[in-house]
Amino acid sequence: MKEIFTSLITPFNEDQTIDYPGLYRVLDYLIEKGQKSFLLCGTEGETTTLKVQERRLLVEKVLDKYPQIRVVVGIASNSTIEVIKHIDMYKDNPRIYAYLVIVPYYIQPSQAGLYKHFDLIASSTKRKIMIYNDPRRCGVNMEVDTIIKLASKHKNIIGMKQCGNLYDIETIKDVVPQFKVYIGDDYQLLSGLKHRADGIFSVSSHIDYDLVKKVCLEENIFDAEYLSLISQYLTLEPSPAPVKYIISQLGLIQNVLRSPLTPVIEQNQIKLNGIVEKYKK
Repeated sequence: MKEIFTSLITPFNEDQTIDYPGLYRVLDYLIEKGQKSFLLCGTEGETTTLKVQERRLLVEKVLDKYPQIRVVVGIASNSTIEVIKHIDMYKDNPRIYAYLVIVPYYIQPSQAGLYKHFDLIASSTKRKIMIYNDPRRCGVNMEVDTIIKLASKHKNIIGMKQCGNLYDIETIKDVVPQFKVYIGDDYQLLSGLKHRADGIFSVSSHIDYDLVKKVCLEENIFDAEYLSLISQYLTLEPSPAPVKYIISQLGLIQNVLRSPLTPVIEQNQIKLNGIVEKYKK
């Protein structure tokens, strides 16, 4: 079975505090569907708007309440020193499966700089590290040779979330077959599996975990096309605004985001209401 991690949203109250009852309702809903693997403090969790201590408390509360789940924690910083500090902040919590560390954004380091960044991080801890490669958001792409060099040196660099070239997956798997590569976009899931991806970090699984699971199991093009359609709706505006709107309409959370993100505009709410009606049933 391919692995599915739901890139979990962070619900907020109107006063901008974290809505833990809402978060637990979303988790209960997904666990009831059979999901047991989650990414906390990822892009969809609006992590860059969370204070460091908010991130720590969120992870602790979720792990304390749900001993049966597996959790990857996102580390969002473009500073090597800060990444190491953030990982160390969780050192007393052995239940964290791995840390998803984003490629340094905005500053666009060279491949040598990217290698040094992850080399220092992996050398600073025995905990499992995953690389988050997203050239669109980060402005720089981690090249295959750099990834292979890191994975060959550090056994605790166990995998990556790939939002880049899918053909790179096969090259990586040929050299370091134990290294796990996960797709980062739902619409690319089937294509990624054809290129030997190990699974996905999924947003659409908030809405239809069974569908994502079915694509992973059966690799059926018709299911994949429907998943791609849902993914298109969930990207009408910057994520996680569309998925938060849908989940709020299902009665699980409030439709609140932290600035600079804003709720979806009325025109797009109308488009999303079709999905809401389908899943209300």
